[in-house]
Amino acid sequence: MFQDDVFEELVTYLTSMRASFEKYFPEEQNTKMKLNSWIHNPFLPNLQKPESMSNEVYKSLLEMSSDTSMESLFKTTPLNDFWCRIRDEYPMLSKMALNILLPFPTTYLCKTGFSTYAATKTKYRNRLDAKPDMRLQLSSIPSTSKVCVYLPKRVFRPYIVK
Repeated sequence: MFQDDVFEELVTYLTSMRASFEKYFPEEQNTKMKLNSWIHNPFLPNLQKPESMSNEVYKSLLEMSSDTSMESLFKTTPLNDFWCRIRDEYPMLSKMALNILLPFPTTYLCKTGFSTYAATKTKYRNRLDAKPDMRLQLSSIPSTSKVCVYLPKRVFRPYIVK
Protein backbone atom coordinates (compact mmCIF):
# COMPACT_ATOMS: atom_id res chain seq x y z
CA MET A 1 0.00 0.00 0.00
CA PHE A 2 2.71 2.45 1.03
CA GLN A 3 4.92 1.43 -1.91
CA ASP A 4 2.06 1.99 -4.37
CA ASP A 5 1.52 5.52 -3.06
CA VAL A 6 5.23 6.30 -3.31
CA PHE A 7 5.37 4.82 -6.80
CA GLU A 8 2.39 6.90 -7.98
CA GLU A 9 3.87 10.03 -6.42
CA LEU A 10 7.18 9.36 -8.14
CA VAL A 11 5.50 8.81 -11.52
CA THR A 12 3.56 12.05 -11.12
CA TYR A 13 6.72 13.94 -10.18
CA LEU A 14 8.73 12.55 -13.10
CA THR A 15 5.90 13.33 -15.53
CA SER A 16 5.82 16.94 -14.36
CA MET A 17 9.62 17.11 -14.63
CA ARG A 18 9.44 15.87 -18.22
CA ALA A 19 6.83 18.51 -19.06
CA SER A 20 9.04 21.14 -17.45
CA PHE A 21 12.07 20.02 -19.48
CA GLU A 22 10.03 20.10 -22.68
CA LYS A 23 9.02 23.65 -21.82
CA TYR A 24 12.62 24.79 -21.34
CA PHE A 25 14.11 22.67 -24.14
CA PRO A 26 11.54 22.53 -26.94
CA GLU A 27 11.78 20.06 -29.79
CA GLU A 28 12.43 22.80 -32.35
CA GLN A 29 15.61 23.72 -30.48
CA ASN A 30 16.77 20.10 -30.66
CA THR A 31 16.10 20.13 -34.40
CA LYS A 32 18.27 23.24 -34.79
CA MET A 33 21.02 21.55 -32.82
CA LYS A 34 20.85 18.52 -35.11
CA LEU A 35 20.99 20.71 -38.21
CA ASN A 36 24.06 22.49 -36.89
CA SER A 37 25.83 19.40 -35.59
CA TRP A 38 28.44 19.81 -38.32
CA ILE A 39 29.68 22.91 -36.50
CA HIS A 40 30.21 21.13 -33.19
CA ASN A 41 31.89 18.13 -34.82
CA PRO A 42 32.47 18.22 -38.59
CA PHE A 43 34.18 14.82 -38.45
CA LEU A 44 31.13 12.78 -37.50
CA PRO A 45 30.41 9.87 -39.85
CA ASN A 46 27.37 10.19 -42.13
CA LEU A 47 27.15 13.97 -42.08
CA GLN A 48 23.91 15.10 -43.65
CA LYS A 49 23.69 18.24 -45.71
CA PRO A 50 21.77 21.03 -43.95
CA GLU A 51 19.06 22.65 -46.07
CA SER A 52 20.63 26.10 -45.79
CA MET A 53 23.99 24.88 -47.10
CA SER A 54 24.84 25.08 -50.78
CA ASN A 55 26.28 22.10 -52.63
CA GLU A 56 29.64 23.83 -53.02
CA VAL A 57 29.94 24.47 -49.29
CA TYR A 58 28.81 20.93 -48.51
CA LYS A 59 31.50 19.61 -50.85
CA SER A 60 34.14 21.59 -48.95
CA LEU A 61 32.71 20.26 -45.66
CA LEU A 62 33.11 16.69 -46.91
CA GLU A 63 36.61 17.50 -48.13
CA MET A 64 37.55 18.95 -44.74
CA SER A 65 36.00 16.06 -42.82
CA SER A 66 38.22 13.60 -44.69
CA ASP A 67 41.39 15.58 -43.90
CA THR A 68 43.18 13.95 -40.95
CA SER A 69 45.32 17.01 -40.20
CA MET A 70 42.14 19.06 -39.77
CA GLU A 71 40.72 16.40 -37.48
CA SER A 72 43.81 16.49 -35.26
CA LEU A 73 43.62 20.29 -35.20
CA PHE A 74 39.94 20.05 -34.23
CA LYS A 75 40.75 17.72 -31.33
CA THR A 76 43.50 19.95 -29.95
CA THR A 77 41.92 23.41 -30.22
CA PRO A 78 38.75 24.97 -28.82
CA LEU A 79 35.78 25.15 -31.15
CA ASN A 80 35.92 28.90 -31.85
CA ASP A 81 39.67 28.82 -32.43
CA PHE A 82 39.33 25.91 -34.83
CA TRP A 83 36.85 27.74 -37.06
CA CYS A 84 38.99 30.89 -36.95
CA ARG A 85 42.16 28.99 -37.89
CA ILE A 86 40.66 27.34 -40.96
CA ARG A 87 39.34 30.64 -42.30
CA ASP A 88 41.98 30.77 -45.06
CA GLU A 89 41.54 27.18 -46.25
CA TYR A 90 37.73 26.92 -45.97
CA PRO A 91 36.40 30.50 -45.91
CA MET A 92 32.71 29.74 -46.54
CA LEU A 93 32.54 26.96 -43.93
CA SER A 94 34.32 29.11 -41.40
CA LYS A 95 32.02 32.06 -42.08
CA MET A 96 28.86 29.94 -41.71
CA ALA A 97 30.10 28.36 -38.48
CA LEU A 98 31.19 31.63 -36.92
CA ASN A 99 27.88 33.29 -37.83
CA ILE A 100 26.07 30.61 -35.85
CA LEU A 101 28.54 30.67 -32.95
CA LEU A 102 28.77 34.49 -32.84
CA PRO A 103 25.58 35.39 -30.92
CA PHE A 104 26.97 33.96 -27.70
CA PRO A 105 29.86 36.41 -27.22
CA THR A 106 27.68 39.39 -28.11
CA THR A 107 25.69 38.99 -24.88
CA TYR A 108 28.95 39.79 -23.09
CA LEU A 109 29.12 43.15 -24.85
CA CYS A 110 25.51 43.88 -23.91
CA LYS A 111 26.14 43.05 -20.24
CA THR A 112 29.29 45.17 -20.26
CA GLY A 113 27.32 48.11 -21.62
CA PHE A 114 24.62 47.82 -18.96
CA SER A 115 27.11 47.52 -16.11
CA THR A 116 29.02 50.55 -17.41
CA TYR A 117 25.77 52.48 -17.63
CA ALA A 118 24.85 51.48 -14.08
CA ALA A 119 28.27 52.59 -12.79
CA THR A 120 28.04 55.90 -14.65
CA LYS A 121 24.52 56.74 -13.52
CA THR A 122 25.11 56.75 -9.77
CA LYS A 123 23.08 58.96 -7.49
CA TYR A 124 25.81 61.63 -7.64
CA ARG A 125 25.85 61.74 -11.44
CA ASN A 126 22.16 61.13 -11.99
CA ARG A 127 21.52 64.38 -13.84
CA LEU A 128 24.44 64.02 -16.20
CA ASP A 129 24.16 62.71 -19.73
CA ALA A 130 25.75 59.24 -19.61
CA LYS A 131 26.29 58.87 -23.36
CA PRO A 132 29.71 60.61 -23.62
CA ASP A 133 31.05 58.81 -20.55
CA MET A 134 29.85 55.44 -21.81
CA ARG A 135 31.39 56.03 -25.23
CA LEU A 136 34.74 56.62 -23.57
CA GLN A 137 34.44 53.69 -21.16
CA LEU A 138 33.24 51.16 -23.77
CA SER A 139 35.72 52.20 -26.44
CA SER A 140 38.07 49.53 -27.74
CA ILE A 141 40.78 52.18 -28.22
CA PRO A 142 43.28 52.04 -25.34
CA SER A 143 43.44 54.96 -22.96
CA THR A 144 46.17 57.53 -23.65
CA SER A 145 46.00 59.23 -20.27
CA LYS A 146 49.23 57.52 -19.10
CA VAL A 147 51.05 58.71 -22.21
CA CYS A 148 49.81 62.26 -21.76
CA VAL A 149 51.29 62.45 -18.25
CA TYR A 150 54.82 61.94 -19.57
CA LEU A 151 54.58 64.42 -22.44
CA PRO A 152 56.15 67.83 -21.83
CA LYS A 153 53.62 70.49 -21.09
CA ARG A 154 53.52 73.36 -23.55
CA VAL A 155 52.04 76.73 -22.98
CA PHE A 156 49.99 78.06 -25.85
CA ARG A 157 49.55 81.79 -26.13
CA PRO A 158 46.93 82.79 -28.61
CA TYR A 159 47.66 85.79 -30.76
CA ILE A 160 45.05 88.47 -30.71
CA VAL A 161 44.49 90.01 -34.10
CA LYS A 162 43.09 93.53 -34.14
